[in-house]
Amino acid sequence: MGYRSQVACCISVDVERKEIPNRTDANGEPKYEFVYDKDKFKQMIGFIKLSKFWELWGNESNEDAIGWRNGKFIMYGADWKWYPDYADVKEFHNMFNQLGQIEGISGYFLRVGEELGDVDEETFGDDPCYDYFHHFTAMDFTAEHYLGKRNTDEEGQITQDADTTQS
Repeated sequence: MGYRSQVACCISVDVERKEIPNRTDANGEPKYEFVYDKDKFKQMIGFIKLSKFWELWGNESNEDAIGWRNGKFIMYGADWKWYPDYADVKEFHNMFNQLGQIEGISGYFLRVGEELGDVDEETFGDDPCYDYFHHFTAMDFTAEHYLGKRNTDEEGQITQDADTTQS
């Protein structure tokens, strides 16, 4: 089976805050909207689709792992083999680093492995998109069957002895 990781990435066109003309909130303050450059977004998606990464990943088997809209490209996998020497992983990082050279585009990459502390994070740009995923420390507790039990070993042994003598 091998070592597995959770992997997530968001590459986005930086948003700009623009005042909405003739609109105010309840306090009379101007209302704002956040917009992205749609042409820059098309350029970004075009670049991704022309990359070797897309050639390796942009197929039906990864359909549910990759998507884009509203100025963001998002990728996620919960159980992926993500080794630095794999060709598809190399191509992803190559694409990620190349997009990092383009003005007005930001990126956030996160990989969380199976071992404690095995976390890789990479960012680029002025506005990395942290909105959709983050890592945290968690615990997997599997001893629920012990909870609520307050027998000492001695009491347990007495019960066990009584059960065996009656047979």
